[in-house]
Amino acid sequence: MAAVSAVAAVSVGAGATLAQASEAAAPARPAASSEATLTAAQARALLADPAVSAELKAQDTTSLRAVAAGTATDVQARGAVGGAAKALFNLLKKHGGKIYSGAVKAAKGNWGKFRSYMDGLQWYHPVRIAWVAAGAEAQYQLYTYIRSLV
Repeated sequence: MAAVSAVAAVSVGAGATLAQASEAAAPARPAASSEATLTAAQARALLADPAVSAELKAQDTTSLRAVAAGTATDVQARGAVGGAAKALFNLLKKHGGKIYSGAVKAAKGNWGKFRSYMDGLQWYHPVRIAWVAAGAEAQYQLYTYIRSLV
């Protein structure tokens, strides 16, 4: 019986290692879930950024404020992610030129290339600041939106 337990423990341990390895090999993108939300800290950071606030519609601002306060409904939480992605896109287009065309070119590649491009912008660039503040879910929505345009 002890030998069976030892074999089972080794098998479970090997299975766990394989599962971890397969998860590590998966592309690094936000997990798809029914709860596509921003954290309260991300919402506060987006609201505090004047460049992003200028691009937000009134409804998006209301949703972000509710998320920041921790009182958001499910609809508001999902709306906040969409609003953040729209604001990022508008900000990206506003800065146009090389920044926008580089983002479109990177989005034609894959999520990793797009993320690397955006992470590679100068740390003080308004688009980069908004990108970091937005969080993974809004970042991925921006990527999928740009990718749908090309």
